[in-house]
Amino acid sequence: MVSIKVVMENRRNAIALLILGFCLISLVLGIVIIARGPFDMGGIGVGGDKIAIINIEGAIVGGEGGFGIFGAESGADDIARQIKLAGEDSSIKAIILRINSPGGSAAASQELHTEVCKARENGKIVVASMSDIATSGGYYVACGADKIVANPGTITGSIGVIFSQLQYSELLERYGIRANVIKSGEYKDIGSPLRNMTVEERQILQEMIDDIYFQFVHAVVEGRQMNESEVLELADGRIFTGRQAKELGLVDELGNFQDAIDLAAELAGIEGKPRVVGYERRSFFEQFFGVFARELGRGIAETFLETGKQPVGLSS
Repeated sequence: MVSIKVVMENRRNAIALLILGFCLISLVLGIVIIARGPFDMGGIGVGGDKIAIINIEGAIVGGEGGFGIFGAESGADDIARQIKLAGEDSSIKAIILRINSPGGSAAASQELHTEVCKARENGKIVVASMSDIATSGGYYVACGADKIVANPGTITGSIGVIFSQLQYSELLERYGIRANVIKSGEYKDIGSPLRNMTVEERQILQEMIDDIYFQFVHAVVEGRQMNESEVLELADGRIFTGRQAKELGLVDELGNFQDAIDLAAELAGIEGKPRVVGYERRSFFEQFFGVFARELGRGIAETFLETGKQPVGLSS
């Protein structure tokens, strides 16, 4: 009679072999995914000419992005790399930025806007296709394109900058909690939630916000070829529908994603049905297991590095 101990040992060995086999298969598939590069979505173009599709989904943040507490995040490093790859690919004649984003970090949005401008300088046609929402930083990126296409019901605009900060010193005092702060300079803890903001500190932050704001306005003026006075009338943070934005000159055409593809093909001189290529480079583990494992580790690290301040972001 086979002992229970032997049965359990065999079962453990079988499970271990299954896990090992799964890992090996995953490794092979991961290598194939990485080697494959951009995903060809089909279609036939003359002379192999292609249109690259680059998705900007969720909040625009610095770094690689991933999955935040409010949903998907588009990392500027990852998206900029995709735009650069498409911009340097001789077979790519046009790039479509499929934007579904409420905005995010000012600097991250600027990085993407700059990369879009570089792609145009390399001779690529760039068309921004707005989905549900393309506000603030999402519009910042879009205004660098040759043309902007939005659905009539798309929410866009929100041209502006915001800095927010929680202040809970009175709450701490209520419970007898005091904070001891040692700093190297008067403004080193500017924006601290542990005390009230001074008049001088508010002025410093306002000047910083104003500077970033006018950078945003200038990008819209340049990209949309509008007068600064026209942009300033619209750049008070308000949002518009796609139809309203078209009437105001913030959008070129009303249409869906397919209309954006057709427009890009026309502007790039591609005859017939264009060949569409999706640029979305993800790591092997993200492909198979999602971004949760990576973000869990990042979240633990950020917990220890939390300072209580919020980054400056474009209003959304």
